[in-house]
Amino acid sequence: MEKTSREALTEVRTTIRGYQGYSLEAELKQARATLETAGVKVKSESTDVPLTPVQESVVALVVREAVTNVVRHAGARNCLLRLTPVNGTCRFEIQDDGCGGGDAEGNGLRGMRERIEALGGTLQRETKSGTRLTIEFPITSLTRNETC
Repeated sequence: MEKTSREALTEVRTTIRGYQGYSLEAELKQARATLETAGVKVKSESTDVPLTPVQESVVALVVREAVTNVVRHAGARNCLLRLTPVNGTCRFEIQDDGCGGGDAEGNGLRGMRERIEALGGTLQRETKSGTRLTIEFPITSLTRNETC
């Protein structure tokens, strides 16, 4: 039992260390460059949101995966990236005018959903005209020492 507990703790620590080091600011800049290189016109709206290092890394990974999906699957000409605090939550939206996606949830989307749910948040996907991906998670419990 003790061995299993130690192994689980080691796995959690490794996962958390894996999240650390992803800069949201750098990832948003890279997202813009990636989309523009792919011929997608980008509109970016970003408000400073106080995030813990783990939250920042999770959002950065979501940005990376979402932009990859736009480039690979959407055939979009325009894309909006929006990061805002909303009523004690952090909200990130990425919306494109591409062909939309199917109902099936692939590994990338499933991974994004799991990461956001681990933060106590939600991921919503709409595919009516293009695709809109919205993640939202609480930031109200942050203290001054936890922000970055």
